[in-house]
Amino acid sequence: MGKLSRGLLWTAAIVGGSFLIGRALFFDVWTFPDDRRFAASVAPSLRADDVLVLLKHSDPTVGDLVRCTDPEDPKGFVVARVAGRVGDHLEIDGLSLRVDGRSYDSESACRDRDVTLPSPGDGPDISLTCDRVTMGSGWHYRGHSAKPRFGVDKITADVRPGMLYLISDDRDWHDDSRDFGQVPVASCTHKIVFRLWGGAAMRDDPLRFEFIH
Repeated sequence: MGKLSRGLLWTAAIVGGSFLIGRALFFDVWTFPDDRRFAASVAPSLRADDVLVLLKHSDPTVGDLVRCTDPEDPKGFVVARVAGRVGDHLEIDGLSLRVDGRSYDSESACRDRDVTLPSPGDGPDISLTCDRVTMGSGWHYRGHSAKPRFGVDKITADVRPGMLYLISDDRDWHDDSRDFGQVPVASCTHKIVFRLWGGAAMRDDPLRFEFIH
């Protein structure tokens, strides 16, 4: 075996070993489930079959998109955005979100303003309007229907010690603290940071190698 071949083998071994150590200690790779209801709640930020990189043991801050243990099913997960931490006072009224009196509302439209995705139920595909909202140290996508599909009630909440208040990026087809209540900080140990590729894998997938806001 030549020097070049041995060098390539050593390089591959080092890269592979570093990946395994990093995955064990710092990050995880996870495929978002092909579940229509689950996927609808995080649209337009994520889609079914996305292959994602998650940071482990992160300390969730407001604005982070996190994966938490499902409070109604210890073997399952919920994915939503941190809207409030201990001591925060939240007011949610339809699309409107206020935290400690500060409003988090649309600041600009998305590049692709209209998003279509499979209905969470048995009906036809649903259409969402996409816009961008600044929260925490960054911005994220927010989706909503032209005509809300659920009754809109104003909700107020004060975040209890050791808990987080989560809100779905899709404000209408939500699966968040409005549905299952506040969740323990300790259950939200993974922050979603990067998409390796979408459901089309590496076959000209426009969603590949993209940071998640």
